[in-house]
Amino acid sequence: MPPARRADRRGRAGVHERTVSELSEATLIQAGLQAGLFDNEQLARLRPVARARRASLMETLATECALPQTAFYLALAEIRGLPYAHLARWPADEVLLAKLPVTLLKRHPIAVLRNPSGAPHIVVSNPDDALGVETARRVVGALPLAIAEPEGLASLLLRLRGKEASASGEAEDPVGLFERIVREAFLRRASDIHIEAVENGARLRLRVDGRLEVIGAPLAKALGEGLISRVKVLSGMDIAEARAPQDGSLIYQAAEGGAVEMRVASAPVKFGERLTLRVMKSDPDRQKLDALGLPAAMIARLREALAHPHGIVLVTGPTGSGKSTTLYCALREFDADGLNILTAEDPIEQVIPGVSQVQVNAKVGFAGALRAFLRHDPDVILVGEIRDLDTADVALKAATTGHMVLSTLHTNSAPGAVTRLVDIGCERFMLGATLRGMLAQRLVRMLCPHCRREREGTEDERRLLFGEGEERAALTLWEPAGCPRCLGSGYRGRIGLYEALWVDAEVAAAISAGADERVIAATARDYWRLADDAREKVLDGITSLEEARAFL
Repeated sequence: MPPARRADRRGRAGVHERTVSELSEATLIQAGLQAGLFDNEQLARLRPVARARRASLMETLATECALPQTAFYLALAEIRGLPYAHLARWPADEVLLAKLPVTLLKRHPIAVLRNPSGAPHIVVSNPDDALGVETARRVVGALPLAIAEPEGLASLLLRLRGKEASASGEAEDPVGLFERIVREAFLRRASDIHIEAVENGARLRLRVDGRLEVIGAPLAKALGEGLISRVKVLSGMDIAEARAPQDGSLIYQAAEGGAVEMRVASAPVKFGERLTLRVMKSDPDRQKLDALGLPAAMIARLREALAHPHGIVLVTGPTGSGKSTTLYCALREFDADGLNILTAEDPIEQVIPGVSQVQVNAKVGFAGALRAFLRHDPDVILVGEIRDLDTADVALKAATTGHMVLSTLHTNSAPGAVTRLVDIGCERFMLGATLRGMLAQRLVRMLCPHCRREREGTEDERRLLFGEGEERAALTLWEPAGCPRCLGSGYRGRIGLYEALWVDAEVAAAISAGADERVIAATARDYWRLADDAREKVLDGITSLEEARAFL
């Protein structure tokens, strides 16, 4: 690659070009191949793609196979039989680190860190750097090696030893850093990016599969402030205002992965500001009911309810449990050409062809949007959330006048939807006449299919899953192990646990008569409990018992 182009790539993203300067690209690709991150067929297919894009083969592999840099270094650590240093969990041994001369660190990025058990290690990004490792061992002793990513290691050294210790001689700029963060979020399938000012720096975290993960070492204070200013400019915020919360949005054209749309929120904190960036994306593979993890019988009943010409179907659960995704999948069950479908949302998270979608704001609330919809000859109406009696009243009236209404509620169970609606002032006879079905859901992490392992269940686990007194053969459970594909977590992706209660004549009568949740659940002939679905997914090895334990 020509020097000018190499410098341009380093300025834009900096991820793989700096990596190759420390460790050959071929070494990392071979480690990924041996670890099963991709196969020879994929490698052969992507070589001409990389040449056509004028990109490195490793960049192309990372983008096409959704592999962050961490996966390659985890693979290298696994193949070499060395521990991988998660910098957020490996504290620096500042006494030993101070012994390493600056001249060594400028040429060989090396740190002395302690693993979670407290044992010191010499941490490098290039285990083949024999000269650097040998020199470090002469200074701090014959410590074992560990591997870390080069960017995180360089950031750590910059923070602990200052700019003079940087192997590149200069700090990363906010533009290139933000490009790298967006790329990392894209490759890790992150839903949120957190940038938080802390004492003497800034912390970066990504929410992946519902869990927050610290990315790399804390940033130096100047770089963290520059990054926050960069994001505020891109999202249309006032960079001079740091003492009041702000909201914004941006569409960022990343060098890899295409355009990324994000909602941005800022808030003042003790040491400066924090930003939260919600990554707005839709997964094409999870836009159908069959891909959500709903039991087959539940999908069939839901489709029956949606086929009814009028009524209400509610999806309940806490914030972040996937309710909106379920509703979007339900909307796709309708014929958008043959029906008039209108939605009121806050915010609009996915654009659905053929559907008229309205963004709720200060001027137009959910109730106001619903009233307006009734003058537009609707067949199907979706209201993002029923929050108050005004919205609920309009939704119920719409359902009684020949419209199918879909919405969400914040309740813990499917029968709890009735209690919630009654609490905000809805008439029970209206609920009994309009409700068609109520779903409740939660999200749990799925076990990585590449490294999950079997184990025999204990007697206590058998009782938890099946109750007392039930005779069963040996219980087989699955648990996480950790591999480069799942970045060592043992989990990859999330799936829903579902509860459903369908309203027939008997249930409608119980609701109208004032029955409580327990009686409504007992009256239902077809009530699939959350615990039932959790048990099935644990026994099938889709998730672990620890993930589902709270719902059993």
